[in-house]
Amino acid sequence: MSIQVGFIGAGFISGIHRRNLAQDPRVKVTAVYDVDPQRAGALAVGSVDELFFQCEAVYLASPNTTHADLAVRALAEGKHVFCEKPMATTVADAQRVYEAAEKASTVFQVGHNRRFAPVYKRVAELLNGSPAHCAHIKMNRGELVNPAWTADASITGGFLFETPIHMFDMMRFQLGEIVSVDAREGHKDDYSCLFEFESGIYATFVTSADASWFFPYESVEIYGPYATIQTAEMESIEYRLGLDKPTSKEHFANLDVPAKWGFAEEDRLFVDAIEGNKKAAVTAYDGLRSVEIACACYESAAEKRRVDVRPKK
Repeated sequence: MSIQVGFIGAGFISGIHRRNLAQDPRVKVTAVYDVDPQRAGALAVGSVDELFFQCEAVYLASPNTTHADLAVRALAEGKHVFCEKPMATTVADAQRVYEAAEKASTVFQVGHNRRFAPVYKRVAELLNGSPAHCAHIKMNRGELVNPAWTADASITGGFLFETPIHMFDMMRFQLGEIVSVDAREGHKDDYSCLFEFESGIYATFVTSADASWFFPYESVEIYGPYATIQTAEMESIEYRLGLDKPTSKEHFANLDVPAKWGFAEEDRLFVDAIEGNKKAAVTAYDGLRSVEIACACYESAAEKRRVDVRPKK
C-alpha cells in the first residue's frame, strides 16, 4: 500500500519534491494545502486539519517562520514529517521541535539537501582519506528582490535562514562539530565569519545578500597537507591530493537539478526511513544545530564578540 503524503505549501520547492515523489511507486500524494487554493491545484484541501486527515506523512514547504509550529503539530498528530530548512528561526522553537521529534515514534527529516548533492558527497569521500586543516566557504544569495518575500524577515526569519543556513549544515557534515563563531556584519546582510571546530581546525565563511548572481555563488575550498579540494556550486569539483599528484576535475553539470542538488536522494531516503522504521538521514538534532549556529552568527555580529556554540548534549 502506498504511503499517503500531504504538502503544506505549493511553491517552488514543493514542486521539486512532488516531482521526485511522483517517480516513487511507494508514495501517493493525496493532499496539498496552500493559502492560495489555486496554487495548490487539483489536490487542494481547505485546511491543515483536512490535510492531516488524508495523509500519513507531511512535507512542510511553507514559509520559514511557520515551520516550527507546523512541525510540532504534525508530530502530535502522529505524522511522519519532512521539514524544509530551516527547522525553525529561533533556538527556542528549534529546541521545541527537537524535543517533539525525539518523543515521536514517526520519522522526522530536515531538508538540508546539500549533503546529498554528488559534488558534496564527493568532497566527503575525498576528506575520508585526506584530513583537512582549514577551509573557506562562500554562499552569496545574489539578490533579495525576486521574489519580494526573500527580503521579508517576517517570512524568512532573516537572511541567514534563507540560504546561508545550508552551509552551516554543510560545514558540520564535512568538517565535524562547530564549537564557536566570530561574525561581523558589514553592509546589511553581508557577513564574514570565523568558525572553530571540535577538531581544532578553523574555517572562514563569507556571505552576501546582494552580490549579484556571479558564478560560482556557492563554493567550498578545503586545504590539507599538500592537498586542496575546491567546488564550484554543485557543478564541479577540482582537487589535488599530494604534492606530486595531478589536479583532477569532475563535472556534474549534466545531471538534472533534483539529482545534482541532492533533492532526489533526500526524498528517497525519507521514504526509505518510513518504510524501514529507520532514523532520518538529516535528523531534528541536525536541524537544531544549524539553527543554533545561525542564531550565534547574528548574536556574534550584533555584539562584536566570539560566541560559544558548543553542543549542549
